[in-house]
Amino acid sequence: MFRIGEFAQIAQVSTRQLRFYDQLELLRPEHTDQQSGYRYYAIRQLPRLNAILALKDLGLTLEQIGSLLEEAVSPEALRGMLLLKKTETEQAIQVEKQRLRHIESRIAQIDRQGGSAGYDVVAKSLPSQPILATHHSVAGFEEAGPLVAAVAAAGQAGLRPSSRGNLVVLARNDPDSDRLDLTIGYLLPRARERGLTVDGFTFSPQNLPAIKTAATVVRQGTNPESHAAFGAIGTWIEANGYSITGPSREIFLEPVLEPPGFEKALVEIQFPVAATA
Repeated sequence: MFRIGEFAQIAQVSTRQLRFYDQLELLRPEHTDQQSGYRYYAIRQLPRLNAILALKDLGLTLEQIGSLLEEAVSPEALRGMLLLKKTETEQAIQVEKQRLRHIESRIAQIDRQGGSAGYDVVAKSLPSQPILATHHSVAGFEEAGPLVAAVAAAGQAGLRPSSRGNLVVLARNDPDSDRLDLTIGYLLPRARERGLTVDGFTFSPQNLPAIKTAATVVRQGTNPESHAAFGAIGTWIEANGYSITGPSREIFLEPVLEPPGFEKALVEIQFPVAATA
């Protein structure tokens, strides 16, 4: 058997933790010397300690852990719980990484004094084009990125390369619900009368209206850096006496499901505008 300090070193925990678990009767020493009060632990107690630590990492209280251990949680069940927590943690990390990129980009925008440096806004007319698209409403831009990627994959799976053009995303803010309405699909080389359903997404044929005047800019990458490009268009619209007349469009000029990928593809942002009277 091992004295408490030795067992703590083997288990990579503190002696204070072991004493606390002893008080709560979560992990009692194998033997306690009646004269000296020294606690002794056996190596066969290590699995129970690991279970306590694993369940604690899952966010359970020590009281909950005690109840679970009384029910004898199997290694398979514990492993499954940890795998679920691992997935949740990885997703949270990705969200925080995206938030960090947003923060860094905002700082860079402030340093550039307005954020329009490096973006050339071009006004042009756009013809009407047939598209095959699906409609969705999301709570915000954090939900938009994964949704666009999923729809892009479904559309690519359901359409032959010769039957689809560039990925397109139309976005309109709903002032009544504070949600973002998205139309996501592919430009079509020719009009298509039939829709399709792939991976739970229903694509319907429709027409992308012509735009007499569109303020456009080409950027690289997706949401974390996009606000600087959108800011450049906003600055241009205001400075030139225009107003926005419809939803914005993003046309992905490069593939999103193969190199250069979703985070690096060139995207043209388009805003329909009209001169302010």
